[in-house]
Amino acid sequence: MERAPLRLSPTIAWRALARPFLCLAALSAVVGAAPARAADITYGVDEAIGGGSVVGDIVTDGKIGVLQSSDVVGWDLTLNGAGASTTLTSTGGSTFRLVGGDLTATPTQLLFNFSGADGGYFLIQATTPGLFSGSKYYCINTTSSVCAPGASVVPGAFSDASAQYAGMSGLQIIGTAGQSVPVANVAASVVALERARLAQMLVNDLESELLLGLNEQISCGNCGGAGVGFGSYALSGHGRYALTPDWTVLGGADVGQYEQKGVNVSLNAGVAAALQFDPSWLGRSRPYGEIAISAALQDAHYQRSYATGQAPAAGLGSTRDYEFGVQVTAGWVDRITPRDEAAVSVSYARTWQLVDGYNEQTGPGNPFAAAVPKGADVMNVASVNAQYTHLFGRRIEADVNGGVDFAISPQSGLRPTIAGFAISTVQPSFVYYQVGGRLGYRVNHRLTVDAFVDGIVAPREVQSSVHGGIDARWAF
Repeated sequence: MERAPLRLSPTIAWRALARPFLCLAALSAVVGAAPARAADITYGVDEAIGGGSVVGDIVTDGKIGVLQSSDVVGWDLTLNGAGASTTLTSTGGSTFRLVGGDLTATPTQLLFNFSGADGGYFLIQATTPGLFSGSKYYCINTTSSVCAPGASVVPGAFSDASAQYAGMSGLQIIGTAGQSVPVANVAASVVALERARLAQMLVNDLESELLLGLNEQISCGNCGGAGVGFGSYALSGHGRYALTPDWTVLGGADVGQYEQKGVNVSLNAGVAAALQFDPSWLGRSRPYGEIAISAALQDAHYQRSYATGQAPAAGLGSTRDYEFGVQVTAGWVDRITPRDEAAVSVSYARTWQLVDGYNEQTGPGNPFAAAVPKGADVMNVASVNAQYTHLFGRRIEADVNGGVDFAISPQSGLRPTIAGFAISTVQPSFVYYQVGGRLGYRVNHRLTVDAFVDGIVAPREVQSSVHGGIDARWAF
């Protein structure tokens, strides 16, 4: 009989998909659907059970929904245990017993509800010595006494070392039909998409900082200007205005687009504002503080890529994102000389990225399409930063800056449902760095033209990026 290529074991699925749980709506659709007859369906089985496994095929008559004994029309399974193996086929030498309503089928999956309350089980066993003899069997069971609860593979006898057992709960995939897609690949694609959304937040935060004078002096006069950015393409305007000798308001807005691995932001429109306290009456070396807020609207296109074993697959989806952030900064600035300024600071920021829900396009190029509900990504970042500015002669102004950022327990709002299972992941804390510089030319005492570059150096799975541009500032 033909061997179906897809191999998705319930044990592997449970671990690799990061604790998937039953989607009740999907379960209702499977269990409550009216029975439908179709051509036979061959479900490939590759199930790890303890230190053993069950590999092969189970064939049904094509019924969708709860299966009965008459719906199982064939099998060809190899039972592997510790130091022993045996093969059971429906063509002779073995038989089966199905009790209860816990075995269900979809067009692509054969599933068993190990948490069923009806004492149901599905047993395939050699006819010699026979059913319930305790020898040469594969059994998936709820609470019946015919075999151990959970999954059992017994190539010899239940009492010898070859017998392997695994406790199971909930609805688990027993076999799959259709295109070959390893479960681990699907799980990895969800993790990669989560990292792409995290990298998206880092870029958004950097663009907000640029609108608030990143690469520029802490203590300087009123000015405003416009510029164009590259890497993350943007047209922007920003400036600062002193309300009093000690209080200054900063702000800006931009519009543009950028791409990261896994995400293409075709529209990014953002604003940022800050209030800075710089008590100049304390002298050239003094503390300062700042509180900032930011917001952005984005049209985002996400891509989730995975290998099917036959060809690359990709899930594509488009949606709208909204990002909001707040940051508090405390620092020390020193006007070392009329030509030199140095500053150090610590800051704490919290950013929310609200992603609207979307459904991936379904087709041969994406056999495991994801339904992504609305969710919020949250990131808390503690930072230590330093910068230095120097004026060369009367015209050339240079600034360098850098910082260490600690992303503390980021929270992902990505909870896609794939093949009836809701999948979640855990994002660990990580450290990344920001480095940058600016070179300005003072055309006259009011106009300065700048070129700047800034980089995010992040762990490889999150992705580093470089951004730069030119702008002109007018002092008033």
